[in-house]
Amino acid sequence: MIQKLFILVVLFSSIVTYSQDRIGSFENSLKTSQTFLRGSVPIVNNQNGDISMFLFDSQKVYGYLLNNKFEKIAELNSDNRRRKYKALIGSSVSKDNTYRLFMSNEKYTKFGYVDFSYDKKESVFKELDLKLEDEKYLETITLDNKFYLMTITKNTSKLNIYSFNDDASCKKDVVDFSNEMFINKERKKTVLYKMFLDSDVMATFMSPKKIEETNPNSIEVTSEKSKLYLRGNQLVFTFDNNKEYTQIISLDLVTLNFKLRQIEKPFVPKSTKKQANSYISGDNLYTMVSTSEKFIFRVHEYMSGELKKEYSTTVNDTISFKNSPIIQEGGMYDSYREMEKTRKYLRKITSGDLGIAAYKINGNHQIILGGKKEVKSNPGMMMMGGFGMIPIGTIGAISVSINPTFFAFNSYVNTKSTYIECLFDEDFNHLEGEFENNVFDKIKIYKDLINKSTEVSKIDTVFKYDDYFVFGFYNSRSKTYNFRKFTDQQ
Repeated sequence: MIQKLFILVVLFSSIVTYSQDRIGSFENSLKTSQTFLRGSVPIVNNQNGDISMFLFDSQKVYGYLLNNKFEKIAELNSDNRRRKYKALIGSSVSKDNTYRLFMSNEKYTKFGYVDFSYDKKESVFKELDLKLEDEKYLETITLDNKFYLMTITKNTSKLNIYSFNDDASCKKDVVDFSNEMFINKERKKTVLYKMFLDSDVMATFMSPKKIEETNPNSIEVTSEKSKLYLRGNQLVFTFDNNKEYTQIISLDLVTLNFKLRQIEKPFVPKSTKKQANSYISGDNLYTMVSTSEKFIFRVHEYMSGELKKEYSTTVNDTISFKNSPIIQEGGMYDSYREMEKTRKYLRKITSGDLGIAAYKINGNHQIILGGKKEVKSNPGMMMMGGFGMIPIGTIGAISVSINPTFFAFNSYVNTKSTYIECLFDEDFNHLEGEFENNVFDKIKIYKDLINKSTEVSKIDTVFKYDDYFVFGFYNSRSKTYNFRKFTDQQ
């Protein structure tokens, strides 16, 4: 009994420690039915800092407008349900304070939206007259409250950008890369469209993985061969289909001017099996190549491509610059394993999809080098499409497009990969010591704590607000939605 009491005291003390930054809550007063909530989505107004929190059940969408102090200032619900629109793909906020949720069908060929006007106290659903003839859906972004949808014309190098106005009309801009040279996996010239294929023959089309580099991303997120970054007003596409070069498109969304660059990857002798990938974070471009005999990791200056630092290890060496054991997480029979031999590490990361994840805390670079391990999904997890969708009630599924931070968090805490942790100083000299807990680590600790306490974390979300992260969760007992503030420094 005394031992149990001690555990409860420690647990309560931990929760108090992690609960110092309570930044707000609101009662879900609109919900009167007994149906369970299925999901939540935050939309931040970048002009005034207001947040519209949308809660979903199988019948309705409940909207709550919060000010920048996370105080509820308006509320509105919607009975509009259009079952053919299964995916929530993005959002915008108009000048008259209308919050718009964009939706599509499962094939991304038909589109619609729901407007939530808190001032008019009404919600309206409308279909979009958007016909993607011979075009393939790529991704969406929201920049300065404006919604953009991107497609690629099949078997061409024409990128199409649809920008939507407050009245839901859209402008189509075509950016033509036909005069540029793209190199495919087989080292042959190809068109931009085929850079999104996993191979040129009998290939599957893969939309680029949307990356927010301010997140502590996982190997699952960063191991994709094509990635999309939003850096200020610039769209940055990276392609690692080809194992000799990382190909980078930088496209200004305002002027539509673009630049294509190729950064040479580390060279390793020809091998029957070789993997390569890259990652952008801050001023740095990271590249890595691995075979079953060797791997090389490089740091480049992003703008110039100039080499800053290089580390390598062969199959017979101990990895001198790692700060952790060789870790395998997410196995079918053992969720956590540690390995000693470099040979096993090289074999595992080369047999899967290679990935680099970089995050900076207190001036030091925390780098994760590893590979994604393909295992069967746990049917209890609400994940689909490689963390690309989360199913919910009224809409059908939430796309990664609408809140990449939440998907990055879920991927981070449910990783299935083999990796090492490496710690470097500002100049990428190796440091001794362990990784500090980052913001996602702290959110996970807090979430686990409240799940063991009287609070019940359900329908949670994670999103970036101002210069910090917010963890939001629904307490089904008090019927309140709660917000906690987290930073790397707290």
